[in-house]
Amino acid sequence: MNESLKTALKLLALLLVGSVIGFGPTVISVTQKAQKVQTAFAAEEYSVGARYLLELAETNPWWISLWESAGQAAFLAGDYSLALDAYLGAYQREDLSEAGQINLGTTYLYLGDPQEAERIWLELSDSPSAMKELADLYEEEGDISRAIEFWSHYLALLEETPDPGQLFYFGLLIAADSPPKALVYLDQSSAEYPEAGKAAERIRDAIQEEPAYQLLSAGQALASANRWRLASFAFEKAVALRPDYPEAWFYWGESLQHIENPEYDPLEILQNGLSLDEDSPLGNLFLGLYWQRAGSHATALDFFAVVENLWPDRADVLVEEGKSLAVLGELEAAYLKYQEAIELFPQDPGYYRMLAEFCLSYAFQIREAGLPAGRLAVQFGPQDPANVDVLGQVLLALEDEKNALRLFQQALALDPEYAPAYYQLGILFSARDDSDPAVYYLSQAVAYSENPALTDQAQRLLLSY
Repeated sequence: MNESLKTALKLLALLLVGSVIGFGPTVISVTQKAQKVQTAFAAEEYSVGARYLLELAETNPWWISLWESAGQAAFLAGDYSLALDAYLGAYQREDLSEAGQINLGTTYLYLGDPQEAERIWLELSDSPSAMKELADLYEEEGDISRAIEFWSHYLALLEETPDPGQLFYFGLLIAADSPPKALVYLDQSSAEYPEAGKAAERIRDAIQEEPAYQLLSAGQALASANRWRLASFAFEKAVALRPDYPEAWFYWGESLQHIENPEYDPLEILQNGLSLDEDSPLGNLFLGLYWQRAGSHATALDFFAVVENLWPDRADVLVEEGKSLAVLGELEAAYLKYQEAIELFPQDPGYYRMLAEFCLSYAFQIREAGLPAGRLAVQFGPQDPANVDVLGQVLLALEDEKNALRLFQQALALDPEYAPAYYQLGILFSARDDSDPAVYYLSQAVAYSENPALTDQAQRLLLSY
């Protein structure tokens, strides 16, 4: 969208300069401003160009279209206060296009006024784009029922048949509110989206159960697809239907920790669930994770100990205990927890990889424990780039750069978008003071990373170049 808008604005600038404006003494002034607009847009200084356009619009009131053009330029520059003034100039003169009105609503949203954004978009009842913006707004506000309503309007207004991606997303929305009704949309999109098939399977498995359990199952499927806001809505609705259902409270409390600025306190929600079943291994696990994330590792270990007694064969719980013990400096005890997890699942590459990562993070027996763990991770999971990458990190820590380089490149051969391997290659070439490949690999890490911490570290290193 930005590129097409840039092109449109540059064409506008050319038209301005090329226009013949027969207004006597004003023609020179107009031409000069038009040339300034062209210069600003050529340099991609869109906010500057927007101000010149507004000057032209104010001195040439017949030239109404300049107001929206100024709004587009300011919007592109991220100067939303200026964009608002310009768009409102066109809107009040009843000369704002549908696309401009969509952007006016977005401008209000960026300026912290969702009510005005809503009002502006509601005027465009025949616009699929406006209906989509409203659906997204309601979803962000947690009003899933209205989000579903406006997604339905959006799909109905599309000129073409909805694509599988649209059906999949609509199915996920409905799953958070009325799981059985989501099946038709999830089924239609499952061929291209495996997550849709998995969600549909979970919902079908619970179709004969009470509504609260259906919502719990749907919420678990949504959480697995990383749709935490929708999952939280489903769990909250399950709690509303069955306030005596501890598992619904536990999953709701967990989901709230994955949402920015949640409306409810996750700890209070989790404690409500535990008050219904204080011996619940699930509840104690989620409370342990809560305190672990909060940095209270000793408290977390108290809850994990309860879970280990109730679920003695849960390797994932042993790993969480290992993480908290490591933070507390009890590295030998942490190492033993990772070893116990491996003994439960001796052919699972994930636990070997986590042991190798622990050794790297704490510089603990890297050669003695980290190296064999990394090799076994690759042996049992050779097609997983994460396993190959962690072995490369171990070798790099042991100063075997040649084989580390080979493994990082092998990880990228398995997945050309695997950001951690790009980052490790950037580190390796930075250490060699080889700036060109270092900048390339770090830039690729930023481009593909979904991990904010990794992105931040790569960007910090790029700044040194």
